[in-house]
Amino acid sequence: MELLHLRVLREVARRGSISAAADALDYTQPAVSRQLAMLERQAGQSLVERTPRGARLTASGDALLRHAEDILSRVDAAQTEMDAIAALRGGQVRISAFPSTVGSFVPSALRTFGERHPEVQVKFDLVEPGPAQELLARGAVDVAVTSLGLQLGPPPGMRAHKLIDDPLLLALPPDHPLADLDEVPVSALAGEQLIVGSPTTCPDCEVMMMACEAQGFTPNRTYVVDDYGAALGLVAAGLSVAMIPELALTGRRADVVIRPLDAHIVRRIVAMTLDTQSGSAVADAMVTALADAASAYRVVTGATADVRTGA
Repeated sequence: MELLHLRVLREVARRGSISAAADALDYTQPAVSRQLAMLERQAGQSLVERTPRGARLTASGDALLRHAEDILSRVDAAQTEMDAIAALRGGQVRISAFPSTVGSFVPSALRTFGERHPEVQVKFDLVEPGPAQELLARGAVDVAVTSLGLQLGPPPGMRAHKLIDDPLLLALPPDHPLADLDEVPVSALAGEQLIVGSPTTCPDCEVMMMACEAQGFTPNRTYVVDDYGAALGLVAAGLSVAMIPELALTGRRADVVIRPLDAHIVRRIVAMTLDTQSGSAVADAMVTALADAASAYRVVTGATADVRTGA
């Protein structure tokens, strides 16, 4: 018995007629009838009963179909696995990530992916979280490293794969009164000039705004800055204070003091992919490399390390 014969039998059972099975398989009706006739000759008995309303399987046809379903599912699974292996022997994966992740764990993920899948070409773009989701929605990238902001989950049609929760800390000028505290209450930021980014570009600002509003105040957004390096420059000049994600503090400055906040505020960094039924082997492999690198980075750096004395 050939796999094609079994697929034809399955479609006849599903569709209830030979003509409907032919449409589903993109065959002509006579072609389907010939395949059934060949299968019945091999089986030595009738498998399909023609009726005025269509077609249905005989008891023997039902018995054969039960076994055929298992065979076909195994064959389909094997084909899917082989296609995935073939996809990782060539092709391309397009990934975007934003600066603080590129300054921390993303390069390790890119190196690991290259070592695991040397025949796959990697195309990388530095893109802020907001625009990255737009690129993914348009199909311009395969994997977007981004943050969820206040979203409970990814937008429709996308999947979010958790990478790391990045705590927000407070950057202060060394002579600021709050710099003497071991832990700064978020409520103490009421009235302070606070650097907050643009919500269209950086979802982090939504998390910052919500943390302040939960304490009953709206932050004084004197400076709208998306670049954390630029934000630290403003802080060092004594012009403002800023909530800074830990991943953005890989290069500490002697003229800035970093303190933890009394509230556990994090930005949830994820790798987003399109939510398609078939998925993408290369995209999944990149997500795995990103998750491994993020986990290793957190283990190596540990939790928020001695920010009381760090500057």
